[in-house]
Amino acid sequence: MRFASPPALLLLLTGVTIGGGAGRQEAAAAVAAPTPAPPAPTPPAAKDASAPLAAKLGRAAIRHVIIVSEDGLRPDALMSVSAPVHEAVMRRGSYSMKARTIRRASTLPSHAAMLSGFDVKEHGLFWNSWHPERGWIHVPTVFDAAEKSGGTAAAFVGKKKLEHIAHPGSVDMFSRPGYFCKKVVEQAALYFVAKKPSIEFIHFSDPDDLGHAVGWMSNPQLEAVRHADKCLGTLVDAVHAAGLDDETLFILSADHGGHGRNHDGHIPEDRLIPWIAWGPGIRQGHEIESPITTLDTAATTLWALGYPYPPGIQGKPVLEAFETPAQASLP
Repeated sequence: MRFASPPALLLLLTGVTIGGGAGRQEAAAAVAAPTPAPPAPTPPAAKDASAPLAAKLGRAAIRHVIIVSEDGLRPDALMSVSAPVHEAVMRRGSYSMKARTIRRASTLPSHAAMLSGFDVKEHGLFWNSWHPERGWIHVPTVFDAAEKSGGTAAAFVGKKKLEHIAHPGSVDMFSRPGYFCKKVVEQAALYFVAKKPSIEFIHFSDPDDLGHAVGWMSNPQLEAVRHADKCLGTLVDAVHAAGLDDETLFILSADHGGHGRNHDGHIPEDRLIPWIAWGPGIRQGHEIESPITTLDTAATTLWALGYPYPPGIQGKPVLEAFETPAQASLP
């Protein structure tokens, strides 16, 4: 099987073909994939867990959440380049270019906050490199919630240190296929189609790598953002080809921004991040006005799947992104 061509992908997402300039004609890379195995039966607990949101929204339940983190992606970098897939999903979904990450704006602490809903004082991952002797995150994560609710979880990353966020037994697959997003997303897409995990986390290193090497907002760093756009196209194309659009919520964000060749969290350019959601029940073409922090990504994931919150979680679900949030209650 071969996934749909990029023009078909853009037409699917927006209803129109994005045009204007050679950059906008650039195709999101398609991947070849073997015919996936027949889907495994959804565990009863996972079905029951997602039923509350189905009732709130009056439609089929969200069965899967894919969280995509583009490491080091500043909102203004995304808006400065031709990124047709990102543009398409923004038209298909709800978004903010004013979301903020935590004060300790580094890859490991910020991703721990993104996937748990707790800040550094609570989650305990204050360092930013792989130290296996230090163990794992101190609070439950979305991966733990899936495992305890009868679902499954997987993570595909470009950086080994992110394994600190996955408690042993909380993910069925933790893989680092490569450093840059091309290899990461190819394996992540194939795994999602074959195994259909309840939660899949996918991490792109590209914008951060070129930011440190050359500088944030430099031409090479902006080119890395364009490359991440193609990787995102591979993922969206695969989910559509598998017929899973109607039951999959996507949340795309970043761990931090950057300035010069670094990010310390002292200035807005380090802490401002994009936040985009699309999928069933999401308002289309809606710019979110309410404040969003990276802690809210975990809370939104749990709310969408109907999984219970851990006690004391600091994040809140981004209800404004959904079609009928006003009367919806929290888990």
